[in-house]
Formats: sequence, structure tokens, C-alpha cells
Amino acid sequence: MVACLFYVLFVVFVAGHGAGLNCTGSCGNGGPDIRFPFRIKGKQPDHCGYLGFDLSCSDDNSTVLELPTGVRLHIEEIDYRFRLIYARDPLGCFPRKRLNFSLGASHFQIKNDWLHDWTFFNCSPNEKRFTYSVKIPCLSAFNHDVYAVESYDTISDSDLLSCTKMYNIHGFPYGMLREENYRLTISWFNPTCGSSEAECYGFLKHSKGVRRKLLITG
Repeated sequence: MVACLFYVLFVVFVAGHGAGLNCTGSCGNGGPDIRFPFRIKGKQPDHCGYLGFDLSCSDDNSTVLELPTGVRLHIEEIDYRFRLIYARDPLGCFPRKRLNFSLGASHFQIKNDWLHDWTFFNCSPNEKRFTYSVKIPCLSAFNHDVYAVESYDTISDSDLLSCTKMYNIHGFPYGMLREENYRLTISWFNPTCGSSEAECYGFLKHSKGVRRKLLITG
């Protein structure tokens, strides 16, 4: 009898909240389906996603992820099985960001290549440069070239001594420097409540929408 009562209550609960368990959305424009743990801010309710996984839609209906450092990426694909995001810089020039791509305590982690620290130099154009330097096409122009070397390299015996140091960038994949339309791969960690929307649906948002409380465990 108790088991039957529990089953009836469970069916009623699911029926009353079934719409919340079907939160798949999209920004359009051939973009990826957006579902748990992600949600589209302003288009999907808070319970459709998990804190820290908010996405947005740009004016041209691209799917946008804003990293904790303020970098905005256009998402081309989301692999929910392997928890991978494939994204590009909308301007095609990651080095222009001048921001740290170490994502710290966020849910995200860069998967591409090894991460390196780089020092950038502004040099006169059309001159052969240091063997281990990397020319940055998207930062170069007709009146100057921009090169990067790994920050631990010494330039005391190189012709970069005639160049002007610009800035350092930390935790940057090598491919980001060479490819103007580089495709970045980012992985994410599962929310602490579980790996699916159904597991986390017991979390209810509070009035300010920043905390959730687990109602059902086990």
C-alpha cells in the first residue's frame, strides 16, 4: 500500500513538472541544441541549467559562451556524451584577447594541446626573425609584424632585441597563435548534483536564483 502511494505521488510529481524535464532549446542559425547542464539566459528557465553553465544568443543567433575571464566564444558544437565544447573566437584572433585562459575554479578546462606562456613583440615588417618565434598574422599589419616566443626562452642573442615587447599571455595553446580560425576544445566537469537534468531536478532555485536545495537523495 505504501509502495503504491509512493508511486502515485511520484507520477503526480513528474506530471506536474514534466515540462521542466524537457528544456532543450537553441539559438537557431544551425547552432547546437542547448540542454542540461546548459541553459540560454533569457530564453530558458533557471531550472533548465546549472549555475555557471549559462549561455546566450548573439544578434546573429550564434550560441555564445562567456568565460570567467570575460572572453566570449561562439559555440559550434556541444558533445554531451564526452562533455566537450567546440568553439571559435568570433573575430578569428584569440591572441587579441590578451587574457588568461587558465579557467581556475570554473566548470571548464581547455583540452587543446599543451598550454604555454608567451611573450609578444612588435617588430619591423618583412624581416626574418628568431628561429623559435611565431608570427601572429591577425595582429600584424603592413607597417609591423607581431611575434611570440615562449616566455622562458632567452632572446639575448636574437634579433628580437630590436623589437618592442608588448605583453605576456599565460596558458595559451600553440595552435591559437598560428591559426586565425582556430577551433578551441573545452571540456566541462559535471555539476555536483549529478550528470543529468533528471538527477539534478531535485534542486529548486531560491528567490534570488543562485542556490538550489536537494530535495531527494539516494
